Amino acid sequence: MSLSKYRAFVKIAQTGSLTSAARQLGYSQPAVSHMIESLEREFGFPLFIRNRDGILLTENGKQVLDACCQIINDENALQETISSINGLLSGTIHLGAYTSMMLGFLPRAIRSFSDIYPSIQIHLQELLLSGLQDSLIRGSIDLAFMVNLAPKGFTFLPLIRDRICVIMREDHPFASYEKVPPSLLNGCSFIKFGPEFDDYFDASLKNAPFSPSIRYYVTSDVAAMSLVSDGLGISVSSSLLQDILPRNVVARELEGGFGRNLGIAVKSLRQAPPAVRELIRISKKAAQQMDSRHLTVL
Repeated sequence: MSLSKYRAFVKIAQTGSLTSAARQLGYSQPAVSHMIESLEREFGFPLFIRNRDGILLTENGKQVLDACCQIINDENALQETISSINGLLSGTIHLGAYTSMMLGFLPRAIRSFSDIYPSIQIHLQELLLSGLQDSLIRGSIDLAFMVNLAPKGFTFLPLIRDRICVIMREDHPFASYEKVPPSLLNGCSFIKFGPEFDDYFDASLKNAPFSPSIRYYVTSDVAAMSLVSDGLGISVSSSLLQDILPRNVVARELEGGFGRNLGIAVKSLRQAPPAVRELIRISKKAAQQMDSRHLTVL
């Protein structure tokens, strides 16, 4: 059976669009449609339901999706191993990451990797925790840069201990503190991340409960920084992001050393393709080279 049919099936399932899948795969839409029809004949059942809202997986399609993803991943791993043996390391790495790691860590790791291996393509997705876990299980990403909540059966490789900071305008009364006691946050005008977004607030509450006056909910670190910069409140953030704070915003560590362990989740380091293992090695080196009094290399 042609792998191109598997790839077309998986890409349509991921994008929910025949047109998008065809464009990303470099085929015409009729060609992709023909692949799916051929695959459905070989399987003996429909894979998709087509309606005015788009294209959706059938129940049978959902059952075979993971197996098809695994076949594609195995083929990619085989080809990369062959390339490695021939001294021509190449291929594609699919990875997902938290927003904070994309803003404050991953760019330098990816740059270091790409400088050495320019022929290897890196496809990077910004995902929430549940999205990272689901993508790892489905095999749509090779590894995830995340907190130590890898799905069952996956390995977590710690990189850094990220301490939680309070961010505020430089003229805020708390700016005079070297470390901010959590009790001072009671009743403060606060900017909080919504459910499913980076977990600074929840990580802090587990260790030192406090009750701020939540004025705004945001879904990105940049939005929180912007509201803080305009004097609309304070927030908690990752120490990874101190270098990109607005000029009038400062970060102060939350007293108590609260934080989270960040690292890499991967199915199996031993069985990972050579390119993935090399990216992990370079990421560990990049973590060791980070210079910040708010970070600890693990």
